[in-house]
Amino acid sequence: MVEYIHSLLDFRRLRATQKIALSFLAVILIGTILLMLPIAHHNGERYPLIDALFTATSATCVTGLVVDVTLSEFTLFGQLVIMGLIQIGGLGLMTLMAVFVLLLKSRLSMHESMAIKEMLNQDKVIDLRHFLMDLLKYTLVFEGIGMALLCVRFIPEYGGLLGIFKAMFISISAFCNAGFDIIGANSLMPYAHDPLVMLTIMALIVLGGLGFAVWFDLRDKIKQLWQRKLSFHKVYSSLSLHTKIVLVMTSFLIVTTAVLILLLEFSNPDTIGHFQPWEKGLSALFESVTLRTAGFASLNYNALRLATQFLMILIMFIGGSPGGTAGGIKTTTLAVLVIYVISNLRSQANTVLYRRTISREIIIRAMGIFFMNMLVLLLGIFFLCIFEEHGFVALAFEAASALATVGLSLGITASLSIGGKIVIILLMFIGRIGITTFVLSIVSHRSHTEHQVVYPNGNIIVG
Repeated sequence: MVEYIHSLLDFRRLRATQKIALSFLAVILIGTILLMLPIAHHNGERYPLIDALFTATSATCVTGLVVDVTLSEFTLFGQLVIMGLIQIGGLGLMTLMAVFVLLLKSRLSMHESMAIKEMLNQDKVIDLRHFLMDLLKYTLVFEGIGMALLCVRFIPEYGGLLGIFKAMFISISAFCNAGFDIIGANSLMPYAHDPLVMLTIMALIVLGGLGFAVWFDLRDKIKQLWQRKLSFHKVYSSLSLHTKIVLVMTSFLIVTTAVLILLLEFSNPDTIGHFQPWEKGLSALFESVTLRTAGFASLNYNALRLATQFLMILIMFIGGSPGGTAGGIKTTTLAVLVIYVISNLRSQANTVLYRRTISREIIIRAMGIFFMNMLVLLLGIFFLCIFEEHGFVALAFEAASALATVGLSLGITASLSIGGKIVIILLMFIGRIGITTFVLSIVSHRSHTEHQVVYPNGNIIVG
């Protein structure tokens, strides 16, 4: 144990997973200190430690759960701190530090490169410098376009500087899938009937949730199409297997969830029952997108039907896609598991998708991610049931929202006890860095011997 603690003090000797976990933890602690300052609050008083830690974790882990309304509680300084935490948390501190290092020198060390690849879920990045610079560039471009579109609505409503700041804050929050806003206590409900605001935020959420590798794959193929190196009907077939799965699963989940929400809430007078037909479709689509770890709300979630709330828990658990700003078990994990089950039911020797065989290692990793996340979620719900007296559905919703870094709630976040807040903080942290990274960062590393003992097969009756 002493050796493990000593190794943590030497950052250079840390494994990539430990560097990732500690980098997020460092940002959270700095954010906590800044948010505790009286200058960060309208009442000019020191913010409670547990609430500052909760808010800093929620912002850094791009979740969006809050104990106090961001607009009414925090001053401009506090809002700037939260916005900075969201941006750092969305891209990752180590990613931003690597970009800064690359601006000062030509290359990263081997250990730095390994840590960045681990954080970005990129196993085969050839030119890491080019990849990181493109990542930063496209992030700024997407957030800038979103900000400009939101300014069209916010500047006439709030004035020049305030409208620009609100547009910038929400654009960054949406792209990073954070769910924080500075509109008011009702989140985006005032804009539930506004196509410009809703569609802009939806586009930012989807772009942030697709993953960086998907962006660049699409960019390269579109560029080849523009240069007439590829025909239009060959663009899709030339995409990587990862990109195809992400696009198909993202489209399927968004459309299917939107249709189910529309059907379940169509006649609910407390949600979308009184909306115009096109507004019902827009709201259902927005909720379907925001469930993918974004956390903005355009409806009163307490008024949703029980079946809708249960559906939302399932969708939040799935989350977005790897390599981006989204949380959850990820769309690719679900796709691999579904294809694996179908292949087994058909008695197929291999798991094949788009004429590509999914390796056994990937299938095992997907299973591990699914079951570890499920275990952590159940444990989180269990401990919340110990500390809190709210209804089971509300607690399950809160836990799923925290672990998947979504930020939606049935209105119980502010009333959580200290024990409940600590549980949610841990779930948010684990959900952001990833369950695999979290486990590997705390488990001591032991080298495997080249020749391992192989024992006889054992027979177990299952099912």
